[in-house]
Amino acid sequence: MTQAPASGTRASSWALMKRLIRDHVRPYWRQIIGAVLCMMIAAAATAALAQVIEPVLDRIFIARDRDMLLLIPLAVLAISVIKSVATYGHVVIMAWIGQRIIADLQIKAFTHLMRLDLAFFHDTASGKLISRLTNDVNAMRSAVSTTLTSIAKDSLTLLFLIGVMVEKDWRLALFACVMIPLAVFPIVRAGRRMRKVTDRTLVELGLYTARLNEAFQSARHIKAYGREDFESARTATLVESVLKLVFKGQRVRAATPAIMEALGGVGLALVVGYGGLQVIDAKLTTGEFFAFVGAAMIAYQPMKSLANLNLNLQEGFAAAERVFNVIDTEPAIRNRSGAIALQPKGGSIRFADVSFAYGTDKPALSHVSLEVPAGGTAALVGPSGAGKTTVLNLIPRFYDVDQGAVFIDGVD
Repeated sequence: MTQAPASGTRASSWALMKRLIRDHVRPYWRQIIGAVLCMMIAAAATAALAQVIEPVLDRIFIARDRDMLLLIPLAVLAISVIKSVATYGHVVIMAWIGQRIIADLQIKAFTHLMRLDLAFFHDTASGKLISRLTNDVNAMRSAVSTTLTSIAKDSLTLLFLIGVMVEKDWRLALFACVMIPLAVFPIVRAGRRMRKVTDRTLVELGLYTARLNEAFQSARHIKAYGREDFESARTATLVESVLKLVFKGQRVRAATPAIMEALGGVGLALVVGYGGLQVIDAKLTTGEFFAFVGAAMIAYQPMKSLANLNLNLQEGFAAAERVFNVIDTEPAIRNRSGAIALQPKGGSIRFADVSFAYGTDKPALSHVSLEVPAGGTAALVGPSGAGKTTVLNLIPRFYDVDQGAVFIDGVD
């Protein structure tokens, strides 16, 4: 058995993204528009909550304005209700779209596999194909669902909050955002490592699934020859290999929030230092400063989510490439241009100088010629490996001959 289909070169993230959007996301554009509208409302509500901090401090705590004691809590309540409804809407819609995309891919991949020739299944371990449609698809499921749910929501929320910060003090906003470019390089590098690790993990999971499939199908022989310990040791080796790769992926994933925490701390220190000076010099009110700090701290969460999103995307791309490799596998058996549809009459069969080999193995048939007339009976006699089953496989064209031709009722 050979490995499941794999491409010679790794597809770029951009190429995979374009294919996913073109073939699988675009059909649901109406639902996506509805989800984006919900996201915009939720993002605007988040920014509005940050804005409320200013009047709470300036109007209630400092100015002692009793009227604000009723208006501001009511405003907070209204904004929170709107945000919760909008958040529920976009999460449900995008989750449905994500699951629908994965279901479409599973159906498409399985349907394509059913149309491939028998030689493909002869050369490819069934356990590896099962892994492509389960482990790989599940990796895509997690990445697609997380990405679709988070990318627009977090981006919009971050933009609205940056708008709040710029409105308060654009110079202070620059201090708050100065760390963002510094985070790009380590995040991109971590994403590349994650894709490599995920690809290797999925390969090992495919081997593990194939090993289980072979062991369960061969249970009678394993017990007959007392090979239980040997098979357990082989499987344990694969399990340990998967464990090491999964842990390596967890280490890569843990690095991103650590980087964001460090850079976030530097940014907050700059904001407190410069912002405090602005308040002391009476260029900012206390309420404006704390509204800014509130917006900056709220913005940290979507920034961290977007940083982790790159890792999720790279995991999904590694899985998507493997699934697309299955979908892109071309059948070895194709009808020639102008092929005539077979219209069985009597059912005569003729082999004309037929030679055939399974892959690179030695020939199973070599220059075989035979004829069975319509309604006739023929007996194929010979030792194991003589080619009896191969002759039967070539009649319904489970395989294409390497040389010669097979005629049914005179039609090749």
